[in-house]
Amino acid sequence: MRARVIVTFAALALLSAVAIPPAVAGFPGTNGKIAFTSDRDGASNTEIYSMNADGTGQTNLTQNTARDFDPDWSPDGARLAFASDRDGNWEVYVMNADGTGVVRLTTNPALDWLPAWSPDGSKLAFTSYRAGGGEIFVMNADGTGVVQLTSNAFYDRHPKWSPSGAKIAFESYRGGNWEIMSMNANGSGEVQLTHNTAYDFEPDWSPDSTKLTWRTGQFDGIGDVAVMNADGSGVVNLTNDPVYDREPVWAPVGTKIAYASVQTTNFDIRVMNTDGSGKVTLTSSAGNDYDPDWQPGGQTPPPPTPTLAVEKLGTGAGSVKSRPAGILCGTDCSQSYASGTVVTLKAAPAAGSTFGGWGGACSGTGSCTVAMNASKTVTATFSS
Repeated sequence: MRARVIVTFAALALLSAVAIPPAVAGFPGTNGKIAFTSDRDGASNTEIYSMNADGTGQTNLTQNTARDFDPDWSPDGARLAFASDRDGNWEVYVMNADGTGVVRLTTNPALDWLPAWSPDGSKLAFTSYRAGGGEIFVMNADGTGVVQLTSNAFYDRHPKWSPSGAKIAFESYRGGNWEIMSMNANGSGEVQLTHNTAYDFEPDWSPDSTKLTWRTGQFDGIGDVAVMNADGSGVVNLTNDPVYDREPVWAPVGTKIAYASVQTTNFDIRVMNTDGSGKVTLTSSAGNDYDPDWQPGGQTPPPPTPTLAVEKLGTGAGSVKSRPAGILCGTDCSQSYASGTVVTLKAAPAAGSTFGGWGGACSGTGSCTVAMNASKTVTATFSS
């Protein structure tokens, strides 16, 4: 069986190394859906699907007769970038998470593919032949402002932005062999991370930007998923099996890695723990399922900054002042404070008025002390 699988997928392995663009992964958050490419609708009609993280709810998002590849979730999980030849040439597109609202971003006669979002969602890195060979470019999220980042005689492709935003990892053939590289986000400071005679493809960062997972042939000559530190040290083989594994992507919660693997006769999407244990197969279609990318979702927004508001009541006049500063009511009667701040309010009646006391979050007629663990309102009553 092992020999049959290797022979059957030799052509696919070559195609992956040369032509089929692999996917890139998401950013920190909770584990949302997994997008992937599938040819279950026909070998010449690859589509982008999404499914729940347990493999349920598999849905065709693109639904057209062209070839669609490279799904890549935006950092907020609301959109997918992808590559398609639906307009007669490989270009980069974006769509909403449900497949609606498709917009074409690149309009160059050269090949454009492998889009990868920046962690702030403002830019996309991608691979293009517009400079003659495969090079890495970056553009604004609306397709404007294209800038070339790499420029050499060899093929650079598969950019992946680190979640920190500082680095872009990619694969390069510049030494006569496919290796994993990294560079600063502006294209400077290129560093080669892998150093072996086997091929190394498809880097993807851990959510904390300290590690990379990637596909390598250094262990079995076919394809294993491995992990290394961001400087290329500490290499560990995670899959360590005699079949073809490829396109690993880290889950937004950094305890899982999804990847494509030939377990029987075709590629399916699998998930494992980041130490290689707990492998589970999620898809089992009659076609090849590959290019997984994990949607970041459900990020917990920072709690709102609590606000203290002062309202003056009564027939008299006066002012209220806070320590720490921020409230001087008359003119400024509300202020936001960091959670946990203890605010002291003092009331000063105007001539001809008396201070009648506090209401709301305080009481009495002395100083008002408020702990800002939530937004609060205090009333100050002045009598004429």
